[in-house]
Amino acid sequence: MHELYQQILQALQMEDKEQAVKLSMDALENKHVTVMELYESILSPALASIINEYEDEGDLIWKEHVRSAIIRTIIESAYPYILKEQAPVMGERENVIVMCPELEDHELGAKMVSDFFQIAGFNSYFIGARTPLKTIVNAIKDVKPKYLVISVTNFYHILSVNRLIENIKDVTNSDLTFILGGRAIDANPDSVKNTGAHIHLRNFEDIQQLIEVEK
Repeated sequence: MHELYQQILQALQMEDKEQAVKLSMDALENKHVTVMELYESILSPALASIINEYEDEGDLIWKEHVRSAIIRTIIESAYPYILKEQAPVMGERENVIVMCPELEDHELGAKMVSDFFQIAGFNSYFIGARTPLKTIVNAIKDVKPKYLVISVTNFYHILSVNRLIENIKDVTNSDLTFILGGRAIDANPDSVKNTGAHIHLRNFEDIQQLIEVEK
């Protein structure tokens, strides 16, 4: 796993999209890693590491955008393997909506979480970032999700999550469970309770434990 991480990280550092995607898909195809392992042990650390790689903000921003774009391609290319790893369920699958706060631009973590829920046996609806409240409410009314998952990367958006949850509770009658995750939440776990949410989601294992509790 460490060797694969170093190989993919090197490809990302060189902005070699073809090599990074090939290494990732070959690892999945040959079952050297699962999708969960690829996301949690390779792609997430490789994305986070860029902050320490460049001191000049001018370089950091554009290189982060390039790396994010490559990782997005890997994630999208992994979908057939998500279907292969998807857990069987008895009866209808529960629905979950995964999103970011309206002003949050970092949505790759949320996309990974959405795929995790799909693997765990849910119908996962990823509505991404910069989604207005009215649109979110419409999605909730149509999808009727069991969980609404909000991914927060930027610490300054935690307050907006508080307002978002309050507004959703005010205008919907849905018996929703609010789940928070992302780097900003991991660094400030008390924000889960403070925002009116119910659950702190850190990794795929937390989703599996959530399913066990609900049984």
